Amino acid sequence: MTDSQNTRSPLHLLWLEKYQTALQNMKEAKKNGQNVLIEVAAQHPLKDGQFPGSEFQARLDLGIKIYHELKGSKEVYFYVPGSRHQENGKADLCSLSSAGKNYLISKGVKSENIYADDANSEIMGEKGVYNSTDECYVSCELFKKHHFQELHLVCSPNQMMRKMLCYINFGYFPNIHTASTDEMYHNPINEIFECIPKVLENNQKAEDITRNSRRVC
Repeated sequence: MTDSQNTRSPLHLLWLEKYQTALQNMKEAKKNGQNVLIEVAAQHPLKDGQFPGSEFQARLDLGIKIYHELKGSKEVYFYVPGSRHQENGKADLCSLSSAGKNYLISKGVKSENIYADDANSEIMGEKGVYNSTDECYVSCELFKKHHFQELHLVCSPNQMMRKMLCYINFGYFPNIHTASTDEMYHNPINEIFECIPKVLENNQKAEDITRNSRRVC
């Protein structure tokens, strides 16, 4: 063990091990799998309660661009995560998944190539999909179940590191694409000092607080 390795904390070493496992799993998928899965990270709140806002739409548009670049040689599928959300007492009229799916269909993506509310219900049940941990868990379960070869993530640059860590925690490491807009929901400072430590420390209590604050009762 090198001097630098001697100074690493147990948590640091644990995550290095998780990272190596994720890389190995992606190598195996590349060798044995087929087709492509793109997760487009949803963003609440929805415009007028039912349509993707500018930030969510920017991610969907980038996902569509990747879809067209890859679909000539492989079958490409989307996963758009997100149950019905509420924020500050105002609830969306539909789930983030259904809003994103409808947008993709309007741009020519086949419905049967989009995992949305069906995947949320199948994998998460009544628990729903309300944060990055939930999103990445469902995406990884789909990736395993359907033996995909490639995994792509489209998200905000400000949430990229948290999403990456969630994926590593579940054993996979996606190709990452970011879509930027003038105003973004995620604050990079809060990500660094609040959100990322919760993931690193596997803080389930904090995750439940987030879910409960967004869940429509």
